[in-house]
Amino acid sequence: MQVAKNYLYNAAYQLLNIIVPIITLPYLARVLGKNAVGIASWTNSLVTYFLLIASLGIVTYGSREIAYVRNDVELRQKKFWEIQTIHFIAGFVAIVMYAVFIYGGGAFNTRIHNNELFLWYQIWVIFSGIFDISWYFMGLEDFKKTVLRNMFIKLLMTALIFILVKSPSDVGAYILLLAISQVIGNLSMWFYLIGKFKFPKFTSLELNVHWKPVFLMFLPTIATQIYLQLNKTMLPFITGSTASSGIYDNADKIIKVCLALVTSVGLVMLPRMSAHFAAGEHEQMKKAIHSSMDFVSAIAIPLAAGIAAVGPTAMLWFLGKSWGEVGNALVLLTPIIVFIGWSNVIGNQFLIPTKRLHDFTWSVTFGALLNVLLNFVFIFLWGVEGAAIATTLSELAVIMYQLAVTRKDMPVLKHFTGLWRYCLAGMAMYAVLIAYVDTHSISFISTAIEGIIGIIVYVVALWILRAPILKQVLNRFNFR
Repeated sequence: MQVAKNYLYNAAYQLLNIIVPIITLPYLARVLGKNAVGIASWTNSLVTYFLLIASLGIVTYGSREIAYVRNDVELRQKKFWEIQTIHFIAGFVAIVMYAVFIYGGGAFNTRIHNNELFLWYQIWVIFSGIFDISWYFMGLEDFKKTVLRNMFIKLLMTALIFILVKSPSDVGAYILLLAISQVIGNLSMWFYLIGKFKFPKFTSLELNVHWKPVFLMFLPTIATQIYLQLNKTMLPFITGSTASSGIYDNADKIIKVCLALVTSVGLVMLPRMSAHFAAGEHEQMKKAIHSSMDFVSAIAIPLAAGIAAVGPTAMLWFLGKSWGEVGNALVLLTPIIVFIGWSNVIGNQFLIPTKRLHDFTWSVTFGALLNVLLNFVFIFLWGVEGAAIATTLSELAVIMYQLAVTRKDMPVLKHFTGLWRYCLAGMAMYAVLIAYVDTHSISFISTAIEGIIGIIVYVVALWILRAPILKQVLNRFNFR
């Protein structure tokens, strides 16, 4: 029941994550324009590397450690302060390094020098990471607090975007708005601890026991972010256009809207799987993983197929005709909805809870290194589309590696027993949508109709193919 409630809370938040970009992306694309959107995207990609240093692997590691001791109040509080103290130390180091980067980079690179003010605005992103204690509530499986906080911040930020951002010259206000709203949101979580937590004696804290595992968790985190951010960082340097970063970022944001629905399963299940592992309930873990893989496949495949079919034309009315390149990048990025969905299940529901950080680290490091190598070649050859291809191949490499290292623990084929049904249904959906798109005008109404047709075709195809997940859904809601 708790897992179901947590999933519903996350589903509500992910629904908001879908609605907000749908509202703000077309507005910002038209008001700010390619260059300003590119500046915001590029400077944010740079500060993200320093945010990683500030955050280390604390969000994932902290939630796991709190889940292990959630029934022991004193030990739980002690672990919180130990982990958060490390967080503060890492944050201070990150801020110093970021300041050195801005001053040093500006002296040697014109692009950094010209955008120095915007880079200083982005420093608030690091502060938001330092005060992020959502990991503590995630470990307690108390997703309600974090979700409600995030929903409020999202709604406030959306309203302020329309009030404060009116032209390309407001790009600085836009950057500050995004960053400072996160700082306020993360600080608000501390109020839940007032009266419940006491400040400990610093000498009683055992920081040494956490440094190594936090650092080990940091390695896969930074590796993951490298191939999530590196494309946006490298594009302006290689193509010579800041706008290219904005084009890729818009395509990436739309993909992330879909990923929010797919990956919320792993986020909710991480504390529960950690608790199962601590209790030695290994068979329950395996059953949950097989169920999650099937569920993710059922959602991710139609999302990927639908975006690939509808995306290129939808972007023309959604963002404006000048943003047509976003549609091409979007098609090339769609497979990562499936790949990241799968790797999120294997990584967050098996490798991390079972403390196999070595395997998890190597999987994302392998993907990051491959992405770096492919970026240098593919961006030079094909620009934004090359960056999209590099990302897709890197995500494929990650899931292939994870499946290889877990093959002795869980039969790989069992993960994909129902995959052929979802693939056939997705192909049918794609074919019907392509036929419809080619014969109808480009408009919001057409895209809405395409979405409805896609859902109907996919569900009917699953019914014809007798996909077990339909029966499970019907039984869950007592539709028999």
